[in-house]
Amino acid sequence: MQGRGVLAGLIALLALLLLLPAAVNRGVLQFPDTTTYIRGVDAAVVAVTGHSSAWSDDAKRALAASAAPGPAMARAPASGELSVPATAPAGNFPVVLSGRSVYYGALLYAADWLGSFWWVAIVQALVTATAALLAARRVASRLESPERLWPVLAVPLVTSVGLQVALLMPDIFAPLAILATAQIALYWRAMVRGERVFWSLLLAAAALFHSGNLLVIGLLVGVLLLWRAGTRSALCLVPVVLALLVGVAGEAAFGAAVRKMTGYPPVRPPFVAARLIADGPGRDYLDRACAEGATLTLCRYRDSIPEDSDSFLWASGRGSFMGMPPEDRRRVAAEERSFVLAVLADQPLAVIGVSLRNIGGQLLRWQVDDIADARLGGINRDKLPPAVRAAFDSTRAAESDFPTGYYDLLAAPVTLLALATLLALGLVRRDTMPAATRGCVAIVLAGILLNATVCGAFSKPHDRYQSRVIWLLPLLATAVLAGSRRRAPAPAPAASGTAV
Repeated sequence: MQGRGVLAGLIALLALLLLLPAAVNRGVLQFPDTTTYIRGVDAAVVAVTGHSSAWSDDAKRALAASAAPGPAMARAPASGELSVPATAPAGNFPVVLSGRSVYYGALLYAADWLGSFWWVAIVQALVTATAALLAARRVASRLESPERLWPVLAVPLVTSVGLQVALLMPDIFAPLAILATAQIALYWRAMVRGERVFWSLLLAAAALFHSGNLLVIGLLVGVLLLWRAGTRSALCLVPVVLALLVGVAGEAAFGAAVRKMTGYPPVRPPFVAARLIADGPGRDYLDRACAEGATLTLCRYRDSIPEDSDSFLWASGRGSFMGMPPEDRRRVAAEERSFVLAVLADQPLAVIGVSLRNIGGQLLRWQVDDIADARLGGINRDKLPPAVRAAFDSTRAAESDFPTGYYDLLAAPVTLLALATLLALGLVRRDTMPAATRGCVAIVLAGILLNATVCGAFSKPHDRYQSRVIWLLPLLATAVLAGSRRRAPAPAPAASGTAV
């Protein structure tokens, strides 16, 4: 019981330290995508219940457009369902984007309903603190003496993990998903019921909160299955697979709900196509294929597609995905797979080369400027409700006054020192790092590499994509060091029974 009390106290202290960046900022950190998460949930609430909020202007306009009278109705709408005119043009129906989880949006929406986004930061801090200390306790083999885990309290002081906690985005669940996978894969049989429930729920939540987590953890499971092929220990991956299935089911349920309400499935932005066009091979293929009479929808916009992939995806001008009419957006998204395969077949070496370059660039991007500088992030204040706008304007991030330089200065030396410590203890002093601990370090390193692979190759490299996971290295290093300071084993008695 005493050990549990100490662990609970450490979790509380670590959670408070994780909230320091939010306190310094005078509020939580917003991102341009934050409002998209909230408005997605709000639109569903308006459509199902009719209840509106300060976020509901866009939802009301969308409902009005979708319910506009047409020449004929396809069928009588069920109770609570939107009316869908049979011959209404597709342009009347706004595109619903997938990839912005309504499940994470529900967390933001609930916090807003409770009156403050601080609730999100508090929840994320408690979950992160619990995960970090439970993992550190296993890695350090300090189940009975958690008081020796105090070095873990230094992690939020020398890494940017607190910024991920303060950010109103599901970013913090990417590293937690990697950590959960490592813990379940290596320690499942040794866990008590409470630990198993915590890690399983955390991994399922991460799978629901962002489709990128599904991809990273799915690839990580594939690597682990190859590693453990033919062994009974592979059965420990069943909880991980079940969590992934929860994420897949959640996306399927969202898609079915959107189709029922609007008559159209949600559309996933063409991230890979945007990356290939920006890197060159995709644009080269478009130039040739369109000149030869290809019927790709992108051919209509070939001369006005922006050079930058983010501008292509999110800008509103001609040639940008968001600037296209809804029907063209749906077609571009539907044609993405065939376009990507055609580009890969056309210039395989070029695609592999630019992908490796992007992965390498992503792997080494650990800064936090795009998280903590709201102006750099491009937040549109005009889209915020008055109360939320006022709270945002009072933060240091809104004034570009957040001390990001502190985190940027520490990122490289702290990360490299942690990596060197783990490699030295794992390769040179193997007696201080048990096999399970070495396995945990290996899985986390693989997860960090896969995160860079997915984000770098399939999207544009950004600082926050890698800074959100790189703090796992200092966490593991401090845990391993805490576990290496063990009491020397007592000498074995002599065979004769005499004192030695």
